[in-house]
Amino acid sequence: MKTSRNTKKKKLFRRYMQEKLAITVLTILVVLIVLAVILYRLVSNKGVDYNQIVLGHQNYESRMIPYKRGSIIDRNGTYLATSEKIYNMILDPRQMNSDDGYNYVEPTIDALAECFSYDKEELRQLIRDRADSSYVVYKKLSGEEKAKFEEYKQKKNEEYRKATVDKGGKNRITGVWFEDHYKRVYPYNNLACNVIGFALRDNNASGGVEQYYNDELTGVNGREFGYLNDDTNPERTVKPAVNGNTVKLTIDANLQNIVQKYLDEWQTTTGSKVAACIMMDPRSGEILAMDTTTRFDLNNPYDLSLYYSQEEIDAMDEKTKADAWYKMWRNFCVNDTYEPGSPQKPFTVAGAMEEGTITGNESYVCNGVMHIGDWDIHCDIRSGHGPLTVAQGIEKSCNVVMMSINQAQGVHNFLKHQAMFGFGQKTNIDLPGEADTSGLVYTEETMDVASLATNSFGQNYNTTMIQMASAFCSLVNGGSYYRPHVVKEILNDQGAVIRKNDPVLVRETVSENTSTFIKNALAMVVQSGTAKAAQIPGYQIGGKTGTAQKQPRSEKNYLVSFIGAVPIYDPQVVCYVVIDTPNLPGEQQAHSTFASTVFQKIMAEALPYLNVFPEGGAGAAGDNAALAEQSEGIIHSETTAAETPTNPDGSAATQGPSYDEEFIEGGHAEELPAEMPSGASTEQAEDSAGENDDAQAAAAQAAAMAPQ
Repeated sequence: MKTSRNTKKKKLFRRYMQEKLAITVLTILVVLIVLAVILYRLVSNKGVDYNQIVLGHQNYESRMIPYKRGSIIDRNGTYLATSEKIYNMILDPRQMNSDDGYNYVEPTIDALAECFSYDKEELRQLIRDRADSSYVVYKKLSGEEKAKFEEYKQKKNEEYRKATVDKGGKNRITGVWFEDHYKRVYPYNNLACNVIGFALRDNNASGGVEQYYNDELTGVNGREFGYLNDDTNPERTVKPAVNGNTVKLTIDANLQNIVQKYLDEWQTTTGSKVAACIMMDPRSGEILAMDTTTRFDLNNPYDLSLYYSQEEIDAMDEKTKADAWYKMWRNFCVNDTYEPGSPQKPFTVAGAMEEGTITGNESYVCNGVMHIGDWDIHCDIRSGHGPLTVAQGIEKSCNVVMMSINQAQGVHNFLKHQAMFGFGQKTNIDLPGEADTSGLVYTEETMDVASLATNSFGQNYNTTMIQMASAFCSLVNGGSYYRPHVVKEILNDQGAVIRKNDPVLVRETVSENTSTFIKNALAMVVQSGTAKAAQIPGYQIGGKTGTAQKQPRSEKNYLVSFIGAVPIYDPQVVCYVVIDTPNLPGEQQAHSTFASTVFQKIMAEALPYLNVFPEGGAGAAGDNAALAEQSEGIIHSETTAAETPTNPDGSAATQGPSYDEEFIEGGHAEELPAEMPSGASTEQAEDSAGENDDAQAAAAQAAAMAPQ
């Protein structure tokens, strides 16, 4: 009986244990399955990262795969900046010094000397000094040089294998391999250098499109890593590189060449401190060409030899040299400010017409001077132009007419339209370092009667070339102000367009009627006014000359300019030429013909290329009857903008002198106010027209990375 009970207890215990064991096994199995699922997901999502961590604790080789920086091409696909593959020669002294019965060091040194004429003793010393290293970057080679060495190595090693021991059978060339690398190349050297900018060694950039679109041009490096087995065969994991995008410019390399050719021609004749030009499509805001005569070689951006002697360069300390580079790399068209002079006059008239202050029918009498505030402010022609209509005031570039118009419209209306045209504001062009002129224009609180007068003809406030060109485009295209831009499209590595920079309409500046009136007046400037030098047979051209007096006024230095549109009644291209301080004494600088002639040469070659052909018909300007038939400004009355001025008795007024250029008659530089809106002189004002911090930081970084 007792035995029977014990047997039953044992059976119950065994069954209990079996059930418990089964539950335990099932639990463990479930946990393992869950862990397996978790590990699978981790490996699937983070496999590459974990492989790299694991390999980091073992004997392996790791190699960065560099990305290719995106190219910069012009609007026609011409490569202006690209990255060419080159190779870093990597020496492996540890492998060369391997004690495995073969001779590596001397055969490898001999091979390098044979192929590249390297110094053998230098190589021996390097291999001794870095004996424990497996990665020594020695030289950069082209693809052809790499192929030459590899072919030599293969051929020579085959000879060693076939040779007996006493004939070098134990020699081998090894411990040299090549790492992919890219070198930034600019095929046209200094062409559009201020627009393009240049890339730095760390794939950052300084200036131009290279800097502004650096994020688009920059790719992502890849990496190859893996185990090295006993046969030195790698088991690798590869994460491929992602190349940068290609940036397609609005710039046309052929037009850029034309602009540079004639600016250089000017510089090699009379010459000046600097000359610059912007060519722009007024229908879209696209920049077709942009150049300044302060250029540099994009392939060697630290070369100062064009502007300084070797003795001067050798004498420079680091700060002086950095300042010299910064000055050379600047883009005058965007980074620098100046008093624009008479190209302001059409804007003065346009603003007054939009406000209804004038209709365009008015007549004025220029006696050569107006007394305003404490100043006698003269016209360029001291003897006076005599009676003039509004349109003739633009045609003959009369200061007195402009001062009279500004007196009538007042401070509020003038400043309202100055802001409407974008003066005192950044254009937000897609280039770094655009000058800030917000402190270089007057406010209603700071403008007095004298500055209102001088601002009417472009003195005592500062602008930039890109501000003036953009505003002028709106003046002649019917009133549409487009944001200027130098990039047309962004393309990926396969050439597909991933982003388009379509024209951006910022605002409307003037009515169609006012625009038409101004275009007729601008056409008169070229046909019979101060810009006859800008004429091109068969083309209807309209534009405005300028002779701005620089500060200090007593030194009688000038900035001369011409801005024009072709064809004036259907503008397809605007060209703005600025010549800062011609290499002539005093008032001999003050001839607008210098700039008008450069404009004429550029456009005579550029227009046929742009498929804008001569009409062979009437001259550039509309006649007086056409001017008389149009309604102007925000009032819609009939106007006679270019009617011949009359005396009070109705008889025709005697006309004053007429000249085919704008110049300074007799000199009056010291008679213009010198004070700027900030209370500073022009030079101080120019210094205060700060660029953005990114541009300054990039230039400082570029200077810091200069080769020693």
